[in-house]
Amino acid sequence: MAEVLLAQPGASLAEVAEAAGISRTTLHKHYATRDELVRAVGLRATEIWEQAVDRVADEPGTEAGLRGLLAAMIESGPQLTFLWRNPVLDEDHELTQRYIDVEKRCLSVLNRAQSQGLLAASTPDWWLLQTMFALVYTAAEAVQYGKLAPLDAPDLALGTLLHGVGARESAS
Repeated sequence: MAEVLLAQPGASLAEVAEAAGISRTTLHKHYATRDELVRAVGLRATEIWEQAVDRVADEPGTEAGLRGLLAAMIESGPQLTFLWRNPVLDEDHELTQRYIDVEKRCLSVLNRAQSQGLLAASTPDWWLLQTMFALVYTAAEAVQYGKLAPLDAPDLALGTLLHGVGARESAS
């Protein structure tokens, strides 16, 4: 249902039910209001993000560790997009706390990469997170629209995180 709400942010419960292939009555049995549905999808999206980060949260501060984090998050792209595009979810204290907790776990992977010299030590934590989130969002969207192969997305995001998009100096 997250995909329906992503494609049509203003979709009614009837439109969501139709796209999900269920009756409106069936959907209403589970979610009396659109807000309840959005919250349920937000909770599920957060759970998927938590599970993705759980798989790699203890990875060392290496390129492989960063790639693992990026790959897990890109794979969770539709769910993360739902979370990041719905500011109404910011008002939910449970979701906000879970979001903060998983964000801290992502940051710990980035901080380990900083301690290993892969990422600049002077880069503020908030910038590290926002840059990674932007790369994940862009890669996941590119995969969704067929511009980028799913297996190539983590490497492209990792290369951009580590080296930016500037031209590299050639060895003379």
